[in-house]
Amino acid sequence: MWLTFAIIFFLISVVSSTLLFYSLRRITQYEEFILQIQQVIKFSTEKMKLVDSKGHYESDDETGFFFQQLKQIQLSLDGIFEEETQNAKKEN
Repeated sequence: MWLTFAIIFFLISVVSSTLLFYSLRRITQYEEFILQIQQVIKFSTEKMKLVDSKGHYESDDETGFFFQQLKQIQLSLDGIFEEETQNAKKEN
């Protein structure tokens, strides 16, 4: 009887561990993808500000909307990973 419970517990542990491993690997892939998107948006924002050094395009209604949306996306992405960065600094 105890042997049966031990075998069932072992099988459940192995399956759970395997599922957890693959889930964490998938989460890491998604996190890296989001970080890449964040870098692309940051680069785009910097280049757009360089092109619009006098602020003419940013103040325009149509292109200004695009500037504002890029800023909103960048702030949202910064907010997602800001806590992780602060926690890493605290640990060091």
